[in-house]
Formats: sequence, C-alpha cells, structure tokens
Amino acid sequence: MSCCGSRRASLRSGPASAPSLASGSALAASARGGSAAFRPSASTLFEYTGHAQFAVTGPLTGVIYRFSAHGQRAQVHGADAASLMSIPLLKVVH
Repeated sequence: MSCCGSRRASLRSGPASAPSLASGSALAASARGGSAAFRPSASTLFEYTGHAQFAVTGPLTGVIYRFSAHGQRAQVHGADAASLMSIPLLKVVH
C-alpha cells in the first residue's frame, strides 16, 4: 500500500493562500481587454440609462446600488465595477 507522501503534511500546515482580490481583478480586466492597471479598491462612477427604478447587488461587496431615475449617477466600489460594466443599463462615466 502506498503512502500519500508529503501531501498529508502540507495539508496539516493549512490551505494554500488564495490569490489576492487585486490580482484576480487585474486578470479579469485584462481578459476582457481592459487595463491591467485596474485597481479594485478605486471607485468607478456609473450612470443609469434606463427609465424605471433599478437595483443591482455588487457581487463582491454585497452593496446594493439603487437607481431611481434616468441619468442618476452612483459611485461603485472597484471590486464590483467589472461586473456592473456588463449591465447594459449602466455606463461608466469618464
């Protein structure tokens, strides 16, 4: 019967460190053609282009961003910005 070798000892020492949020977001930005300098801690300004009330929950922070009128703007946490960029009713204000 074979032994698992050093794998058991490495499991006891704790889980491998997860990639940081910054590196994961930079990879996501790079994958969609964005800037590799994307900083998830910086906020991004979004403008709502729809006409009815709209709310969206940031997938990483859990913050609920609410828009009640066409043209309303909101600062979005950088960690949520990449996901909100995929919503057609929201546009980034430069």
